[in-house]
Amino acid sequence: MITATGRGTLSAANRIGFLGDTHGDMQHVLTVARTMSARGIEHLVVLGDFGFLWPGHNWGIDIDKLSRRLKMTAQTLAFVDGNHEDFDLLYKFPVADDGLRWIRPNIVHIPRGYRTVLASGATLAALGGANSVDIGHRVLGRSVWAEESITEADLTTLGHEVADVLIGHDAPLDLPSLDAWLAATDHGWPPAGLKYSAEGRAMFHRGFQQVRPRLYLGGHYHLHVDELVTHASGDAEFQTRVVILDQGGSASASSQAILDVQTLGLEFITRDGGREGPTK
Repeated sequence: MITATGRGTLSAANRIGFLGDTHGDMQHVLTVARTMSARGIEHLVVLGDFGFLWPGHNWGIDIDKLSRRLKMTAQTLAFVDGNHEDFDLLYKFPVADDGLRWIRPNIVHIPRGYRTVLASGATLAALGGANSVDIGHRVLGRSVWAEESITEADLTTLGHEVADVLIGHDAPLDLPSLDAWLAATDHGWPPAGLKYSAEGRAMFHRGFQQVRPRLYLGGHYHLHVDELVTHASGDAEFQTRVVILDQGGSASASSQAILDVQTLGLEFITRDGGREGPTK
């Protein structure tokens, strides 16, 4: 288990801004960052598929630009890894003593198994990673990496201690609204890709059961889900609010949210600052 308080990245924040998959979309991230800054949010977290570390373009220029713009608003951006990251690039950055992988002074990767204590005393754990359903259309080492998959070692690092909040990329099993959507859309993917994707989700679910969170925040499916579900872990049942954020790039409030670490309530906001629906 990686336990640390970091450089105040999340542990000192009373409110944290979360973003769904960003896929390297600079304009979207900067717009959301300004919106969050106007609301006093200094700490942002992308729930996988950050996408700024990607081959085929000068990623260093983009990262430096993003870092400069975040410095202007005094914000730090963290991200868990998804299945669309260049892990060869990502893993060139070492994990620091605080348990985090710093890409720039204000841009940081949260490794799988990382844990911290939030300002409220609530605990937070991270389990990034997911299996690409379109792996058959991708090239190993160029557009997909074996490291996207959650491993037994990741689950060992995560441990079995309960956490109040779990952040990641994939989704737990037995999530009715997501399962219904997948059943209606999965016919477009080849069986091998579906099997591979399902194996990744099953691995994530094992980690989810180990942590038994009150709240889970993830991405990956380019769909918004907000559902209260009950699961079993051993002989005990636990209840979790599972929130999946949509991908970025639209004006919808379903792709970004603000977490109140005291109440674990969420406020969904549009990219440009409008509020959609009640805080809950």
